[in-house]
Amino acid sequence: MIVLRADLSPRTGLRSLRRCAWLAALLKKQGHVLLCCRENKAAAKFLAEKGILFSLIRDPGAIDLSKAKAIVFDVEPFSVQDAALLDKAKTNGVKAIQFVPVAGQPQAADILLSSWGDERSVLLHHKFRHFNKARRKYRGKARNVFIHLGDMLPYRDLRAVVDVLHRLRYRMKIAPGLNLKKADKRNLMKIYPGVHFCGRSESPARAYFEADLALIPPGEEAFEAACTGTPALYLALEKGQEAQADSLAARGLGVRIPSLADFAVDGVREALAPLDRETREKMGAVGKVLVDGLGVQRFFKVLGEQGIIE
Repeated sequence: MIVLRADLSPRTGLRSLRRCAWLAALLKKQGHVLLCCRENKAAAKFLAEKGILFSLIRDPGAIDLSKAKAIVFDVEPFSVQDAALLDKAKTNGVKAIQFVPVAGQPQAADILLSSWGDERSVLLHHKFRHFNKARRKYRGKARNVFIHLGDMLPYRDLRAVVDVLHRLRYRMKIAPGLNLKKADKRNLMKIYPGVHFCGRSESPARAYFEADLALIPPGEEAFEAACTGTPALYLALEKGQEAQADSLAARGLGVRIPSLADFAVDGVREALAPLDRETREKMGAVGKVLVDGLGVQRFFKVLGEQGIIE
């Protein structure tokens, strides 16, 4: 059995659960897979729709590993109870694997997989690899922006962002988060013509590919945009992300734009001014080379080498 450990997080929303649910759907072909998540109504509703075996828990340290070959940790932050679970895995000879998040803390797991510094190992939905190979055209002038600012962005902040981009005459497609109510979506589409929302899909790969620019935080989303060849606009949403945004911009994947507190028409216009077609083509080419969307295949290869799957 393979145990996947993930939670809905106030900081990252459904990201880890979404990734582990997809992995569970793939791995169940290899045998018994169990996804363990802390008790949460939103998480329970999300997992109930995925057709996978899951367990809602109060104490991760109490998870039974007696039949497990391996446990995969995809949690942020790594709690005291998860540290106890990791110790239990070591004591019982269970292989421990950790997905280390951007700016996250590596633990004493047997295998560490980090997206920052090892981008080819980034675990992306299989649709991303298809759009990585697809040929795309870059418009003479960027007009379509895909907004993917995570699950936990408050409505008032999202509306402020949309308002600025609307004034700059951009069309927008938005990946709705957990905090966004149906009434909020209707209001945004009514007030700002040209605003649309992604449907319920396992992957935003197509939305990235069809956009001229992607407005994202400088985290895991940066590698999604890079894989599809879409230049990124890095918006720091919390303390410490400015340095990550500068690092990604220095690699030629996109540009850093003003933070939420300073997100205004003049500042955003100035940040986007250098993004002519030639510049965007170069950014897209760099991104596609950096992230090819085959990370899950590499992950399965590691599992096979460790004797966890056949």
